Amino acid sequence: ARDRRRDSTGSGDDRLRIVIDPFARGTEGYFFGIAAGGSLGDGIVRSGNRPEMEWDCIWEVKTRVTADGWVAEVEIPFRSISFEPDQESWGFNIERVIRRKEEKLRWASATRQKSLYALEGAGRITGMRELKTGLGLDVRPTAVARWREDENGSVTTELEPSMDLFYRITPSLTATWTWQTDFANTEVDERVVNTTRFPIFFPEKRSFFLEDTRYFRYGGIRRSPLPFHSRTIGLSEDGERVPIEMGAKLTGKIGKWNLGVLGVGLEERGSLLADEVFAGRVTYDLFGESTVGVIVTDGDPRGNGLARTYGLDFHLKDSRFLGQEAKTGELIGWYMQTESEGVEDYGWGLTAIYPNNPIYIRAGLQRVGEDLDPAMGFVRRPGIYEFISFFSYEMAPKGSRWNEIDFDFSAGFDSDLDWEILSGEYEFDVTFERKGGGEIQFGIEHEWERFLEDFEISDGVVVPVGDYRSTKLFGGIETPSSWEWGGQLEASAGEYLGGQRQEIELNVFWKPGPDWATRISAANAWHQLPGGDFNTLVVNSAVQWTPTSNLLLTGDVQYDNVSEEVGLNGRVRWTVKPGSDVYFVVNQSLAKVGAERRYESVGREAVAKVGWTWRF
Repeated sequence: ARDRRRDSTGSGDDRLRIVIDPFARGTEGYFFGIAAGGSLGDGIVRSGNRPEMEWDCIWEVKTRVTADGWVAEVEIPFRSISFEPDQESWGFNIERVIRRKEEKLRWASATRQKSLYALEGAGRITGMRELKTGLGLDVRPTAVARWREDENGSVTTELEPSMDLFYRITPSLTATWTWQTDFANTEVDERVVNTTRFPIFFPEKRSFFLEDTRYFRYGGIRRSPLPFHSRTIGLSEDGERVPIEMGAKLTGKIGKWNLGVLGVGLEERGSLLADEVFAGRVTYDLFGESTVGVIVTDGDPRGNGLARTYGLDFHLKDSRFLGQEAKTGELIGWYMQTESEGVEDYGWGLTAIYPNNPIYIRAGLQRVGEDLDPAMGFVRRPGIYEFISFFSYEMAPKGSRWNEIDFDFSAGFDSDLDWEILSGEYEFDVTFERKGGGEIQFGIEHEWERFLEDFEISDGVVVPVGDYRSTKLFGGIETPSSWEWGGQLEASAGEYLGGQRQEIELNVFWKPGPDWATRISAANAWHQLPGGDFNTLVVNSAVQWTPTSNLLLTGDVQYDNVSEEVGLNGRVRWTVKPGSDVYFVVNQSLAKVGAERRYESVGREAVAKVGWTWRF
């Protein structure tokens, strides 16, 4: 037992994993994970996919290690999850993982052909009637004290209250209201260096927006072009925080209708006037496993201009694809249109998926208009057709030291709207997974890219207009997560933009017991290009101390050699009881300043936050 952190995967411990599908549709459900060390994790499961662990639930777990093994006691209140009162049969599955043997014991669908997360293979628990949820009202007042010092030494202090209300209108429909929302306890993003021409996608981490986020998913789109990405709310175009004065949300199910409605009022900040933004999403359940839906957004959180987005989509799913038992087929399509300051454009996409074992296939094509601009969403690259494909074959050799051998092939390209190729790649890799844990991977990747204008990839290093082809080899090795210490090493080398590029990434962990966990990762890339040489280095490290399952202390240090900034973050979370927490957070940024280029503080912040939940 080496882990007792909240929202840890518990991957190094023996563990129990539970999935619950209260609507028994085999499409979405809840995940609960418990490790022998006492860690617990919760998330949302889309059938066939790993859980999205950003969601947090109020529930309780107690574990103890005995001479014969370990015992877990789990309590999940009905008021913590959504369900249909008239649905007396729920989807349910439970799995035990014995880490030292990499062995899994499962209640329903105990086969390698389906994972625990394939909800259509879950068993059934019946008699789920007359379930007590109380009034369905959660009241969560919060007080925040903040001290901040800017780069000029100017100090400001704040003491602000805030309030969150959650009311289950029905067991499957929830209304949420927030006032003066503060996100001081949100984890920091890992530092990255962008050497591409396109923006980087950062995931949402704020609890208010993560609650019931599944009701806003659209078109099976993972990153781009997203019509709605809540990360855009509360941030200006230059990345400055814009305070949220008030927000309201309605999410859940009414019969076969699924609703997600969000309205947020933003305070005035700098050149931005006070404003409101809105997002609405409605889907309708078809044929047991499929949906058709619409999405609408209004407002621009980056500015005060007029901006609207409209979208239609469908998701057809059949878990008995072509009459095959335990085989699934999916077809997803979408159409989106945006209007921004009088400029209109559109996009569409179509994706087919065969998400099965031992064969997994995914192929898709989408159009992203040149002026497609969802103001509350995310677009990585406008003005393209994008084709993607992925094929995977998994084998489990008997009598071998290998638990699995995976063969993966992917290919894709981007073209302009006249079908002139702009970039593309194909990749082949093989992964060997040992029975005792850990894996080895190696592969080859070929890329081609067309630059229509000069691009300064690093200070003073310019990639001129032209066509570039490159091939690289890559490989990696990963130790079993159950070890006290270990990690992952990845390396690649090959051609790059008319020159050469080599990269090494090292991740090391040390887990001497359930109290302590340390990790450090460093990624260094060396570039030798016709326009000049440069290297990029990114370091992320963290130390975690968990003296009890209710108390977590973390320290993070981040550095990159492009900004030459050091970021320090310290965080204490004391869970007095589930849903009631005390936080203390310290942030500091260091940068080289002055002629001597010495590191000095360019910003410090200390925040104390107390939040309490009363359930009625």
